[in-house]
Amino acid sequence: MKAKTASAFTVLEEQDVNYVKSLVAKGGPDRYDYRPFFSVLEHLNEQGFSEIRELLKPIMNEGTMVGFAYAKPFGYAGDFQIIDYMYQQKVSDNPMYSKWDVWYHEQHAAKAVRNRKEFFKNVLEELNATADKPKEVLVLGSGPATDVYEFLNAHPDSKLHFDLIDLDQRAIDYAKKKNARFLDRLNFIRMNVLRYQTHKFYDLIWSAGLFDYFKEKHFIFLLKKYQAYVKDGGEMIIGNFSDQNPSTKGMHAMLEWHLNQRSPEDLVRYALEAGTKEENVTVDKEPLEVNLFLRMKKPSNPFRNAETFISWLEINNN
Repeated sequence: MKAKTASAFTVLEEQDVNYVKSLVAKGGPDRYDYRPFFSVLEHLNEQGFSEIRELLKPIMNEGTMVGFAYAKPFGYAGDFQIIDYMYQQKVSDNPMYSKWDVWYHEQHAAKAVRNRKEFFKNVLEELNATADKPKEVLVLGSGPATDVYEFLNAHPDSKLHFDLIDLDQRAIDYAKKKNARFLDRLNFIRMNVLRYQTHKFYDLIWSAGLFDYFKEKHFIFLLKKYQAYVKDGGEMIIGNFSDQNPSTKGMHAMLEWHLNQRSPEDLVRYALEAGTKEENVTVDKEPLEVNLFLRMKKPSNPFRNAETFISWLEINNN
């Protein structure tokens, strides 16, 4: 059995303590360090989380991606700024921090967040391609709205209109500034998604990473609630991290960032409990299969107009 350090570190083995100290001393991990450092994190239990953070104390400040995510300066995990930093792959100019930032952006969770943005943009492009008239999109937990900005920047003549809900006014202010050119097509709403009510119907309802923070009962409640706002032929897509996320231990140990991660089977079950028929439910994944996307299609109503109804009667009376 390997010797334990006689210091305050009672969970981490002495060689691991020395190894992590060496990473801090040289300004962060090089690529050849990624696997051994990952192994250190994977073998931690909850008691060891505080020990690893103590070792990393020199970088646990808002000047690093790790420190910013851990400090949660806006009061909650996954705020608009940390998400946008991940999109930008922000790296500190400080040589004692930069390798840590590069390491952070190379983690599966960070890559999956960027993949999630691309997934949403692809969904918007598909919707836009069929938009012979204006179409309505509702975004739950809009954060920095970088995905919307990038889509509209690439498709300035798009007929999509967006309602964007976020509880944090700072996120809304940030997103408005970013999307200043497109405010004629954006309607920002400061609201808890549990309380939002509307008489509108949407072609698409999207949520990227909000539902990861809801317990099962709230997840299902919101599916039921927002299904009612989907147009016939429309779709609701809800993102959720997979329970197979390889970055889980690192997120817990270093960042105190906790998600309700789920399996595809969980997501399908929630949709069925919310009243969606199984044939209208699918689960998509981004390339790393870390982010899952519950897709709930609302069937087209064949009797939306009198002409369709008469055609249906003629077909079925023959």
